[in-house]
Amino acid sequence: MKELKQIEDYYKNNEFDIDRVIEDFTPYITTIINKGTSDKISFEDKEEIFSDTFFILWKNRNRLNINVSLNSYLAGITKNLIKEKYRKLKIAYDINDFYNDLINSINMYEYDRELIFDVEQKIKKLKDIDIEIVNLFYYSSMAIKDIAKKLNISELNVKTRLHRIRKKIKKELNNGGM
Repeated sequence: MKELKQIEDYYKNNEFDIDRVIEDFTPYITTIINKGTSDKISFEDKEEIFSDTFFILWKNRNRLNINVSLNSYLAGITKNLIKEKYRKLKIAYDINDFYNDLINSINMYEYDRELIFDVEQKIKKLKDIDIEIVNLFYYSSMAIKDIAKKLNISELNVKTRLHRIRKKIKKELNNGGM
């Protein structure tokens, strides 16, 4: 799989061909999981992440934007499942490891790399407290209540900031600016 695949490429007669998606993307998802988890979680947990990635895609098949890269969508699902697993197992994840592992796992897909770089640049331009919240939540797998306690702010404040950060970055990515 060398080029980016659009979601619409996997529709045939208005039916989503999940078998073809699994066949085409198994090496891609396996690489993301292996690079994103190393030896920190068990083989069974990795298999669960793999299965759940395709299950989530299948479950949301009717809500997919067919013009979006399937590579990016699957990488996002996989990354979120890895983070959930780390949170569940209470394993901290170093932000530098996250960036290196994720970029290495998808480095052959230029669009994905550029998107990750753009998001990283936008995160760096946030207020210091917002950067800290992003790092604690997304890269250290810290729960919202623990972030609130650590930063001495309310849980609602943490949730609101995370929501606004995501919304701001998404808007800026869609508009192509900062």
